[in-house]
Amino acid sequence: MSGSNANLLQVRNLKKYFPITSGLIKRSRAFLRAVDGVSFGIQEGRTYGLVGESGCGKTTTAKMLLLLEEPTGGDIQFGDLDALNLDRDGARQYKSSVQAVFQDPWASLNPRMRVRNIVGEPLDINSTLTAQQIESRVSEVLGEVGLQAYQANLYPHEFSGGQRQRIAMARALALSPKVIVLDEPVSGLDVSIRAQIMNLLKDLQEEHDLSYLLIAHHLATVRYLCDRIGVMYLGRIVEEADTEELFENPLHPYTRALMSAALPSHPDIEREEIILTGEVPSPVDPPSGCHFNPRCPAVFEPCSEREPVMTEPTPGHKVVCHLYS
Repeated sequence: MSGSNANLLQVRNLKKYFPITSGLIKRSRAFLRAVDGVSFGIQEGRTYGLVGESGCGKTTTAKMLLLLEEPTGGDIQFGDLDALNLDRDGARQYKSSVQAVFQDPWASLNPRMRVRNIVGEPLDINSTLTAQQIESRVSEVLGEVGLQAYQANLYPHEFSGGQRQRIAMARALALSPKVIVLDEPVSGLDVSIRAQIMNLLKDLQEEHDLSYLLIAHHLATVRYLCDRIGVMYLGRIVEEADTEELFENPLHPYTRALMSAALPSHPDIEREEIILTGEVPSPVDPPSGCHFNPRCPAVFEPCSEREPVMTEPTPGHKVVCHLYS
């Protein structure tokens, strides 16, 4: 894959706190820290993956990148654009350049619209193309995702799940974006279809030099598609490394537990099974010290007393854990 070392999209100390209100006056007494100081970068033509249990803040992070949620703090830099301080032209440029494909195409595709209108809508809103040019572009992107030109006349219910995900991908491609946010893009699909869509994502990335942010919990998908991965726990990134390094040498006890819970790539591979005890703590009232300490199999004295800082035990492999500081 191509891609220089400079990040096309850079996220720094991104936060999203939701106020929790109580009483008739709706006075906010506490905050749910959905995302609590996340930083990462996505290089041109590369895929960055965010993994972690449900509720760890992955999707909220994606929504902030898509400007669907307003961050409580932090910044998002896209090239020379400050994504959180855009004028109208800047906002149009950013939204055209950063598109999304969601988990459930059935929910994101309007059932009353024909495919040609679904795929052409972003062009209608954000470009100055004529109706004829839009028609031509719709046929072009449908072809790129493996659909036929005649299928532009059909409605979403006339397609299978995998084909609907292809329509969602065609719509995301219509404006020739530089970044596509993929939120669990294959988790709702049959295994055979999943492989087809993953290969299509790779081919499109190669062809258009696309950058992806992949949100997923299925580790095999992440390993296949990603160049670099951030592991999230309770709104924070606790470990970050290049994909093969992370899978071969997971450092954080939470990452190790996630890996041990996933199916091995070969039946003969023996792995230590790590069972995490207890529930994920509440993001409203996280534990003191390291947020993972109540569930951690490697917990020791400093874990409950002070927050660990991010260290880099080997170049490019970062971890937030007292074992390494």
